Amino acid sequence: MSIIVPAYNAADTLTECLQALREAMTAKDELIVFDDGSTDNTPAIAQAAGAKVLSNPGAPKGPAHGRNTAAAAATKPWLLFIDADVILHQDAIELLAGATKETDSSAAFGSYDDQPRSLRTTSLYANLRHHFVHQQGQQRASTFWSGIGLIERMTFLKAGGFDVRQFSHPSIEDVELGMRLVSAGYRIVLVPQAQGTHWKDWSLWRVWHTDVIRRALPWSRLIADGKVATSDLNLAHSERRLAALALSVPLFATLGIIWRGALLVSVAALILYVLGNRRFFAFLARRLPLGKLLGAIVMHWCYHIYASVTFAAVLMATKLGLRPGTGDLAASNTR
Repeated sequence: MSIIVPAYNAADTLTECLQALREAMTAKDELIVFDDGSTDNTPAIAQAAGAKVLSNPGAPKGPAHGRNTAAAAATKPWLLFIDADVILHQDAIELLAGATKETDSSAAFGSYDDQPRSLRTTSLYANLRHHFVHQQGQQRASTFWSGIGLIERMTFLKAGGFDVRQFSHPSIEDVELGMRLVSAGYRIVLVPQAQGTHWKDWSLWRVWHTDVIRRALPWSRLIADGKVATSDLNLAHSERRLAALALSVPLFATLGIIWRGALLVSVAALILYVLGNRRFFAFLARRLPLGKLLGAIVMHWCYHIYASVTFAAVLMATKLGLRPGTGDLAASNTR
């Protein structure tokens, strides 16, 4: 397979990322790093690791462009996409390849593990939420994930690769590709045992910015446009009910100013919200000290609120014909 790592100013993590890949890959595999206009020593690190380095000398064009360019230059029949801040487990490649063979699938993807490098509360929450969602997902997936994602090269090229017109910044270009593949009749499988350690240090602002601008907003647009056909991962109906409960807590608490009975409704909604998240909160409780656990629970409540509000706003704008035309779904993003 051709292992493809898109990288932009990734010097802090790239050495460990490529070392792990070198230890996991075979002599028949090739390693390609796409340097997306880095201003640090990312290219030198890639060259020192023996990778084939493709470079964009200008302004960054985004990982979708980088993966597409590297895929076009790849020489192997399978493409393995790995993010530059992911340290792949040694058995992940074998697990992904075995799953595609056993299920006759055209693509497979894995998961972050539950041991993220950063111990900041915001990072722990973001990474553990991702891990938990993928561990609970259906084996036959309706999306794709390029953080640790394997796909047949001809299938990828036939589908046109990632949509660089819509996604010129890191966003949900992999989700959109997966939906196109599934709609075309290709099979994608989730392999939760194929894992890697995520080394990204998430600030609170970055978590919220990514969740809203780079995920909830474009994902809501896909849903509003009828491009999401199944309930999988965080599209499940249970997640939508939890979002409604999360919104009900502050709504009825505010109404309690003029109607005392609304306070009881707010408390009931909070209890139901906690019960509905009991598996995830129990998972967090086994891994986090009390202070970080409480912080993660509050962040999850906020997540359900801003994700559902974003979806409601997009749906309303779509119904009223107020959405802009085609263009970059993430045009307002910053690197």
